[in-house]
Amino acid sequence: MKINFLIAIVVLLFLSCNSLDKKEVSKELSASIDAGQTVYQNFCLNCHMANGEGIEKVYPPLANSDYLKNNLEASIRATKYGLKGKIIVNGKVYNNVMAPMGLSDQEVADVMNYISNSWNNKNNTLITPEQVSKIQPK
Repeated sequence: MKINFLIAIVVLLFLSCNSLDKKEVSKELSASIDAGQTVYQNFCLNCHMANGEGIEKVYPPLANSDYLKNNLEASIRATKYGLKGKIIVNGKVYNNVMAPMGLSDQEVADVMNYISNSWNNKNNTLITPEQVSKIQPK
């Protein structure tokens, strides 16, 4: 009986610690999304528009973007270093140039967290500046 009680306490402690980590990540993600919205408004809005739908055949949509969902590292790389050449987003070809914006790793992480959680995109995993710093240009 005492062993079962001890096991139950250990399990509850483990689960409560685990949920605290999720709450912390959630708070951190929420703060990053808020900061990313400002970055988006200052650097991305003119091309990708306020609703994230872009301009067809010119600037790809970020809203409900299959490219963003399926190519997270490439999306981070494009945000950090710019992008040149053909990509396919939601079945449509885009072949334009996105100049590098000169964003810090923190700003890239924040704006990626914002766009990854806006306009029918959902990514509960926090993108961190450390993760961004490891991505190199191709």
